[in-house]
Amino acid sequence: MSGPMTDVAEQELIRRRWSGEAPFAVYFYTPWCGTCRYGEKMLTVVRAMAPDAAMFKANVNFMPAVVQDWKIESVPCLAFVEEKRVTEKVYTMRSVEFLLERVRARLGM
Repeated sequence: MSGPMTDVAEQELIRRRWSGEAPFAVYFYTPWCGTCRYGEKMLTVVRAMAPDAAMFKANVNFMPAVVQDWKIESVPCLAFVEEKRVTEKVYTMRSVEFLLERVRARLGM
């Protein structure tokens, strides 16, 4: 899974969640959000340090069903899905170290 996070479509997120695949994380953002861009830069570093982590990004403007179902309250948001459940949502991109710790804890890296 190494490389940059790829945008994922709404139907793909729904499929991944209910398929029970390995745990994964989704970074919800909007293109015009400066804080979102900053968070994505931090997650790029996290991704380099945990290249096997299943991490995706999703533009909330194209995710109405997922945003409602997962109860995404604002962006940026890093949501973790484990065993078909949204187990944690991180809204504050505190630091690379903090995000790396959450990714390692939730995705088993």
